[in-house]
Amino acid sequence: MGDVVKLIIPFFSVPKNYDDVLKRLASLAFYEIYVITLIMRDDRNFDTLFRKLESWGPIGKIVVTIPHNNVWNLTGIVIALMIAAFSYIFQFHDRISDAIGIRRRFDRDQILFPLAQRVGVVLNKQRNEKIVENRDRLMRAVFYKYASSSAETPLVDKHDIEQALGAWSWYWAFTEAIFYFLMGAGLAWSFGAYNLFRVFVGISLISLFIACFQFRRLGRYARPQIDRISADQTAAADVRQQFDAL
Repeated sequence: MGDVVKLIIPFFSVPKNYDDVLKRLASLAFYEIYVITLIMRDDRNFDTLFRKLESWGPIGKIVVTIPHNNVWNLTGIVIALMIAAFSYIFQFHDRISDAIGIRRRFDRDQILFPLAQRVGVVLNKQRNEKIVENRDRLMRAVFYKYASSSAETPLVDKHDIEQALGAWSWYWAFTEAIFYFLMGAGLAWSFGAYNLFRVFVGISLISLFIACFQFRRLGRYARPQIDRISADQTAAADVRQQFDAL
């Protein structure tokens, strides 16, 4: 029951693990796409297209049995469900991150370099390049080993982990929203709905501003985790060994 509530109302619960983040993003994607299609229906061409889809063949026979089907934006619901499933299954935020290097830069500048310095590793150009080349392996070996949300008793305080997951989930939500509303803008332009185009571009820019603001805050959630890892003598020695082995 709790998972259902989180999916329907994803705004107030704090994600406990990465799967919770994925569910929040999928749920928010549903609402974002539904709003986009609802706005689209203000344009006659889009509304006509959606009505044709809702009255087509066997689909139309099902739609007419649904009470008040003319006010539910049923096409929007179906499209929103499909894209929400896409967001969850293919981890759309990760694809965006890979394309423009979001996590790569954050892991390097906010986690790996600071953590190396905290445990006494001397950084130079050659070692920095090695750290970047081995980012994925190092993140597992020196960070997620101690700050995993799936571990029963991680070294890092679970509260700090959950706070970081929550902050990242909102950042990814607004980042995905940029792309969803830009897709809406592209469709609006192709249909000659230039007012809708301007609305969607405006919302994309607002989402970009919020995402940039949120990204600037993410470092503060990494610092307590780095502090805890570097303060533990056993963990610090293991981390230093991982960096020295590069």
